[in-house]
Amino acid sequence: MDKNLNTQIKITNKYKNIQSFVKWSTLAIAIITAILITFAFLIHYDVIFQNTVLLQSTQDQMVGESTITDKGFAYLGAGAASIGFLGAGVGQGYAAGKASEAVGRNPEAEGKIRNMMIVGAAIAESSALYALVIAILLIFVA
Repeated sequence: MDKNLNTQIKITNKYKNIQSFVKWSTLAIAIITAILITFAFLIHYDVIFQNTVLLQSTQDQMVGESTITDKGFAYLGAGAASIGFLGAGVGQGYAAGKASEAVGRNPEAEGKIRNMMIVGAAIAESSALYALVIAILLIFVA
């Protein structure tokens, strides 16, 4: 009996270590991506500003026409909006894991837990779909 409990504790600690690694690596990837986007913007800021001034100074530009920088900023905004996909995926994964854990602890409540998880997943997915719509609008309309 003691050996079985010891094995269970080792498995639990292993999953906690993996879960901690996934959380920290996801955070590190998000921070590195934000830093790289910031540096890319700062490096090309002078070029973007000069192109804006040149495009605005030309007399033959039409009023409703978008400039190069408008499209660039629209793509940056679409990339920022796509972070919403990441949040929804992490949230749904966490909810499914906790629901599975709850069913394992209390199998009689499986129906209620499943219904609550489906509602929670739908709410999380709605934010991902909203982020997708915003990203598509920024890319094709702006």
